[in-house]
Amino acid sequence: MRALWNRIVFDVAYVLFKILFAITFRFPFFVWLRIEGRKNMPRRGGLIVVANHLSLADPPVLWYASPRHLCFMGRADIPNIRIIGSIARLAKMVPVKQRAPDRNALKLAIETVQSGEALAIFPEGELSESRDLQPFLPGILLILRQTRAPVLPVGLIGTDKILPYGKLVPRPAFGVVTVRFGEPIPAEQILSLPTAEAQLAFLEERVARLSGQKRLSEQATLPKTVDSSLRSE
Repeated sequence: MRALWNRIVFDVAYVLFKILFAITFRFPFFVWLRIEGRKNMPRRGGLIVVANHLSLADPPVLWYASPRHLCFMGRADIPNIRIIGSIARLAKMVPVKQRAPDRNALKLAIETVQSGEALAIFPEGELSESRDLQPFLPGILLILRQTRAPVLPVGLIGTDKILPYGKLVPRPAFGVVTVRFGEPIPAEQILSLPTAEAQLAFLEERVARLSGQKRLSEQATLPKTVDSSLRSE
């Protein structure tokens, strides 16, 4: 009975928040949201959604644009914030400790995907100040190896118009924000590549193609430990 009640509350809240975001994007933020490739997202089954990270506005924009509910990996202190914490718990957020390896977060992320949910991850691990695509941290590969779920690359363009880097208060964007969904990639296609570096480079290239960003990893050294990827901004 409790599970049924939770499901009803979730479904009602989901619809209400979709309506709220639809109104909010237009006023007071004056955002024209363009969604491309929405039909590419599988409607059912475990899924790993991988996106670039330009702004703190990325999670709500991506969540609104998605045709299905997305669970996000986010800072561990978010569930303790009034109102926002309640929303995060209802949305099944996966909390991650800041600046430290978090094996519990990894375990929960794997369980989330295995239960049939779509898990959204920003593999850069932090916002991009330069607006270039930063090297992906390899924790995503651990989730991929354990779940064998398809990966859906997403490019976010213009979200920093709403909430620029270093700012905490949204502002009117007076422009277009684009969410571009790519084609789902079978896990085997990624994991068949010979090295972790090649697998990450493959994912970076797919996201960069959608977001139009330059990849910094072509000159950067990739992290050597997978645990470091489970750090939240």
